[in-house]
Parts: sequence; C-alpha cells; structure tokens
Amino acid sequence: MNVDRRTLLKRAGLASAGLLLGGSAGLASGRSGLFLPDRFGVSEALAGTLGQDVDLAGMPPAITPVERFYTVSKNTFADPVIDASRWRLRVTGSVASSLDLDLDAIRAFPTVRQYQTLECIDNQVGGDLISNAEWTGVRLADVLQRAGLRDSARRIVFQCEDDYSDSIPVEKALEATTLLAFEMNGQPLPPSHGFPVRVLSPNLYGIKNPKWVVEIRAVDGDYRGFWQRRGWTNDGIIKTMSRIDVPANGSSVAASAQRVGGIAFAGGRGVQGVEISADRGRSWSPTTLAAALSPLSWVLWTADWLPQGRTPTLTVRATDGTGAVQTADERPPLPDGSSGYHTVTLRTG
Repeated sequence: MNVDRRTLLKRAGLASAGLLLGGSAGLASGRSGLFLPDRFGVSEALAGTLGQDVDLAGMPPAITPVERFYTVSKNTFADPVIDASRWRLRVTGSVASSLDLDLDAIRAFPTVRQYQTLECIDNQVGGDLISNAEWTGVRLADVLQRAGLRDSARRIVFQCEDDYSDSIPVEKALEATTLLAFEMNGQPLPPSHGFPVRVLSPNLYGIKNPKWVVEIRAVDGDYRGFWQRRGWTNDGIIKTMSRIDVPANGSSVAASAQRVGGIAFAGGRGVQGVEISADRGRSWSPTTLAAALSPLSWVLWTADWLPQGRTPTLTVRATDGTGAVQTADERPPLPDGSSGYHTVTLRTG
C-alpha cells in the first residue's frame, strides 16, 4: 500500500521534518582490507576551519549547527530516550559469532571523522530537509568483520529502539564511509539525532540512516523495512539537487546587479558545476563553487545576476561529478525522492 510519508509524519504530530544522511565514495571493495584516513578526504587545515562559509546574508553555513540540523521521526508522541549505561548493540544473523557491545566497546574500534551531508527522501525541490555536519564514529565494516560476516549474507538490517527498521546491501555496509556514528560536530549525538549510536550510509537518503540502533542483523535474502512496507524505495540513492537560498522566493530585489547563491548536492558523486538561468532554462550561466569540505558534502555556490523585468525568475541546476546534469523532470518525493529544477520568482522596484 502506498502511503504518503509526509501525511504520516503530520499525523504523528511532528512540526518539523527532515532526514539524516547522504553520499558514498565507493572506496571499499570486498569484505576485508579496508583503510581510510581518519578525516575522509579533508586536510587537517581545512578540517579545523569554517573556510567554506560564504559571505552572503541568507546563505547556510558550511557546517550546520546541531540545533539547526533538520530531524524527522515516525514516532507519534516521543522519541526514545536511551540510558547509555544500559544500551547494548547486538550483532546477529548470518555471522560466525554474535556480538553484544556497549558504547565503550563501540568506541574501542578505530575512530573515523568525516564531513557528510544528510538529505531526507521527503525533501521537496527547494526544500530545507538537508544539512551538513562533521560526524565521528567507527566503520560498520570493522564491527561486521569482528562478528565474522558469512559469505551468504546479502543485506544488513538495522533494528531500532523505536521499532523502526531498514536495511542496506552488504556491499554498502562494507564501504569505508559507512559508519556507526556517536558524535555530531564534536559532541555526543543529541537524543533527536539517535543517541547513543546511529547509522550513516553515504549516498543514501535518510530512511537508510537509522537512529537509536539496537541490533544489526545480517540476512541471506531481501528485507523490507518500515517505509518500504508503505510504498517507499528500498534503494534510496540520492538524486542530484540544487537550491537557491538568496534571494528568497517572492522577495523584492533592486533592478541592479545582485549576488545570488545556494547549495547543491549529489551524494558521493560530488558536484562539478552549478548553473543559473534567468529565462526558465533556455540559456544557462556558470556559478562559482566554494570548495566542498569532503567528497560527501554539499557545495555552496554564488553568482552575479542582473534582474530583468518587473517579475524576474531565477532557476538553478547542478552537474554531478560524473558529468550527468540534474534532471528537469518534476517528480514528487514518493517513492524515491523528488526531482526537478528549483525556480524563484521575484519582484523588482
């Protein structure tokens, strides 16, 4: 049965919506021998700064403050509140030895930090259900290897404290950037973001990045989780998106040169270019991209633009790292994420 996810969330009494993750680098192959620097794709100098921030009022910061990072939950009344001293993560299913790990045992694995953007599968074109953070955690592959993942395993299922569940393919679970995260922007995960441990599955929408995880189960066949049983995709691969943040839709602008800007994101494929159009896509002009904090992070873009007429429009599109241009086809979020170009209509004078 197809169920509108936004409707369900509203029925749950949620005033805010959001998601959790995005972007895969596809660096790992096989089930062993994984290695990645502690700061994935980011120099120490860059990692310690906010140098990617753009000096333009109305633009988002390169790193989203925790209090502004969007959240989403299926829960009607309250999310889980977990006592870390009593929390356990079980690793079961198609493994040689089941594990029962507390938070200290998780932290004992080699630590990884990576900048990564998360986007909600329910994000509308031009929507704000997307944010970027620095995450600290351990590689899921290390945990699965400790358990002795069997060759017959096909998917890794995540069971959560709130009875949410979802799964990812084994190959995805073994990528070096798929993490069990316990810190966000240098602080322990807040309860709303999955304390004490959540999953980060780069390049996949938030439904594939569960919070409040209590069990990881390797299964030999397919698995359909909470949202898949309600008509949503079991793949969840992030589509290329771009957004205009400045100027805001419907605002008034002077009939003179303007500096405009926004964000673009294509998961682990990265963004190689962003263009804007003042004639609804008949012609395009390039923009300037700020350096991404990592291959898994959004990019901020800016451009100079001269409004024409009394009700000018501005449209944006992105090209991902493979050279594929963002699709203009307009699609709603259900079942596998929205698509189309973001356009703002303005007033001059």
